Amino acid sequence: MKKLLFVYYSFEGNTQFVVETAAGIKSMDTQRLLPEYEPPKKGLGKFLKGGGSAIKKETPVLKKLVHDPSKYEKLIIGYPIWAGTYPPAVASFLKEYPLNDKKIYLIACSGSGNAKKSFKHMIEELGGNEIIGTLSLKEPKKNKEAAAEQIKEFIKDI
Repeated sequence: MKKLLFVYYSFEGNTQFVVETAAGIKSMDTQRLLPEYEPPKKGLGKFLKGGGSAIKKETPVLKKLVHDPSKYEKLIIGYPIWAGTYPPAVASFLKEYPLNDKKIYLIACSGSGNAKKSFKHMIEELGGNEIIGTLSLKEPKKNKEAAAEQIKEFIKDI
């Protein structure tokens, strides 16, 4: 069984920054979740379609994964906060790739830096797994140095 996979969804590049930083510190495979459709990146549609789809717990079709999560002992799941929860691409991942008996770490990026509600939703969805730790980052692309330190501290024991 392989050691560590970082599964993530990035919409505006914050989670991508987290993955690149983490992968530069620790050896891991990475798997970006790519939905066949994404909401607009700007304007009102971004919030109405993106946030609305998260609230409705929509599950868009994902492009095929390169790395099979079932083959890993530990997973880091990273994502931006949408409407207080995880985005639809992550919902699709959880539905299409049921996880059991994994050690899981959660990293969420948001404008507020508060991911408590989102982590609660994820922990409920990930029953049957051991949630080892969570990290909430406030706009990591805008606060690169501080975020990099938090990421380094978080993943050092993984």
